[in-house]
Amino acid sequence: MDPSAERVLEGLLSVTDSAVVGSYSAVLYGSAARGQYVPKHSDLNLLLVLERVTPDLLRSLGKGLGAWRRAGHPPPVLMSRVEWSRAVDAFPLEVADMKTAYRVLRGNDPLAGVQVPPADLRRAIEREFRGKVLQLRRGYALAHDDPEALATVARGSVAGVLLLLRGLLLLAGQEVPNDPLVLINRAAPLARFSPDAMAEIAERRGDHKWRCPAPLFLEYLAALEAAERYVDQLEPGGKS
Repeated sequence: MDPSAERVLEGLLSVTDSAVVGSYSAVLYGSAARGQYVPKHSDLNLLLVLERVTPDLLRSLGKGLGAWRRAGHPPPVLMSRVEWSRAVDAFPLEVADMKTAYRVLRGNDPLAGVQVPPADLRRAIEREFRGKVLQLRRGYALAHDDPEALATVARGSVAGVLLLLRGLLLLAGQEVPNDPLVLINRAAPLARFSPDAMAEIAERRGDHKWRCPAPLFLEYLAALEAAERYVDQLEPGGKS
């Protein structure tokens, strides 16, 4: 991981160590846990599972979030152990994705033994794919003649799309690779879409000078539409 990201992460954990009375769990997930962290582009994703979440504790943790916020990372997910035990049905996609790659930085492993019902996962993935398709359609309608704006829309969607492809492979009962290009090329034949546009956009996700041609954007949109159709008729376990 990038050294500056490591410093920000350890800084917040040090504050949490001091603020929390008793044990807690800290889990790093997302691109940093997958070995795919891109400095100045990727987020640090952190889950904190605490015995209790109180206003006093939140105020104490807030003192350590300054550097975290300035670095542009999303706030950590803060849950009590009781809330975490009930989180799977509310966040099936997020929990299933955490289980594919994570690092326990403090305390016990809160993901050990957690099982996500396949039916819940399929519904969540279908809903999110549909939302991505609608987002990209709006983006194309508004910016079809502006390659810079199309690039912004496309780059901004990539992290969510990769999350959905990991869920798609989980539903199909297949191994989930960490590398984004391998992931795209493994999902493409299942959902019957061309991987080329998606792979190019994934490679460009950290390049803010890149401009997206309209035909490439439309090919990317078509790939997401195909993936949405696949998940819509997919039975958990990989039968379509």
